[in-house]
Amino acid sequence: MAVKEAKIKFSKRESAGKGFCRKLRSSGIIPAVFYGPEYKEGIVGEVLAKDISVVTDSPNWETCMIDLEMPDGRVEMALLRDVQRHVITQKILHIDLYQLVKGRKVKVAIPVRVVNKEICAGVKMGGVLEQPVREVEIMVLPREIPSEIVLDAAKMGMGSEVFMKDLELPESAELLSSQDEIVLLVTRPKSMTDTPKEESGEENTEVEVVGKGKHKEEE
Repeated sequence: MAVKEAKIKFSKRESAGKGFCRKLRSSGIIPAVFYGPEYKEGIVGEVLAKDISVVTDSPNWETCMIDLEMPDGRVEMALLRDVQRHVITQKILHIDLYQLVKGRKVKVAIPVRVVNKEICAGVKMGGVLEQPVREVEIMVLPREIPSEIVLDAAKMGMGSEVFMKDLELPESAELLSSQDEIVLLVTRPKSMTDTPKEESGEENTEVEVVGKGKHKEEE
């Protein structure tokens, strides 16, 4: 299930060494960096693994709004920008948190999820449901960031298309992709479009010529 918002406490980190970070992780703490428009140098810190896992384990963690409680008590809006995991165990090694500023739009990639694929009208007619676009890039105000865009394929018939301009986006959203780009469509299989060649006298003649040893000549 996607998480819309989360509250995470961000603490300063005493050291940035690999050995120190390894000890942190073994005690349930994840090394982190917080940066953004008002924190250009970035702040080295840490968060509790059990708190941040609520976000990182969500399928749409990139769009989950985080209320980050800073060491001085202030609360900053943030998004996860990067999650580094161990190649084998997939345990979180490090995270990057990006500051969001109220009233200032931010660029985000919103996942596109398609529902009711199995009852799509066009598919029942023999068509193929295709999704060329998996996410949509927009500029949007922080509090209007959608966790995902959901498209219902149930009533899509053969040849139906959904374009970028057809998507329901927040009021403040500015689409960064072409409005005419296709996000979802139902195509007719090649087997349905191919028509068998009709037999004709010309075709019969051609076969007869090949049979008389003209094959090499025609090649």
